[in-house]
Amino acid sequence: MKENKGFKLKRRQFIQSMAGTGLLAGLSLSAPRIAEAGENNGSEYAMMVDKTECVGCNACTRVCSEAYELSEGILRTEIHRFKDDEDEEYFKKNACLHCNEASCVMACPADAIYKDDLGLTQIDNSICVNCGYCVSACPYNAIKYDRKKGVNEKCTLCTELINAGSEPLCKQECPVDAIYFGTREEMLELGREKVSDLKDQGYDKAMLYGDDEFDGLAVLGVLHDEPQEYELPKDPQIPMQLRVWNQIPFAPAFLVVGGAAMVFNFLHSRKTKAELEQPEEDEE
Repeated sequence: MKENKGFKLKRRQFIQSMAGTGLLAGLSLSAPRIAEAGENNGSEYAMMVDKTECVGCNACTRVCSEAYELSEGILRTEIHRFKDDEDEEYFKKNACLHCNEASCVMACPADAIYKDDLGLTQIDNSICVNCGYCVSACPYNAIKYDRKKGVNEKCTLCTELINAGSEPLCKQECPVDAIYFGTREEMLELGREKVSDLKDQGYDKAMLYGDDEFDGLAVLGVLHDEPQEYELPKDPQIPMQLRVWNQIPFAPAFLVVGGAAMVFNFLHSRKTKAELEQPEEDEE
């Protein structure tokens, strides 16, 4: 009987991949979460972007890309452009909004996404398994997978600078001062004042985005119109299936059980098939 080398290779690769699944689940079972989604009281600091003042110059994207040595085509923050009914351009600085109740933290099975001491959302790429769950779970499309480096990139709000008593780079670089930074209470107060001014100017739909969304965001936005006009979800919610999954005790254990079952089923099926085919091969 001829040795089926092709099958052995595939089986080895399959077992290795399932071992990775077991390791992933093991990490989830053994590594304590630094902060569960929604457990913290929100960030002490906040950034506020007045999108009515942004001119779309991309100074923020350039300084961020250079400082963090991002791969070509990978941005932690980017400028989105829109046009209103009168063909006038307006802009949105798009990046991680550091939700207090973060769906990416809930979705990560390896606890690679966590809340730091400032209440901001961070990624530990040293334990990230690149499953992509955080990317698909983020309602703001703020996490980018860098295939070249094999890491996920997102805005950290320049946490290291904040801890050193400084401000995020994009705030420092903005030439029109459309980005503000301070305590969250200060930013909320300033944002509400700006919204009030906009309404006095006739922008009846002006609002401050991030006050309540996902239990409060650490990156607020002053909008002159409804969120949908900026491609922002109105009244966003954590998907029910994700919320339920996050509440199941030892939910990652199901990955181990499921992975083991798949391995057993795969090997058993191949063994049975080989036994059935053996007489025909022996006759040859």
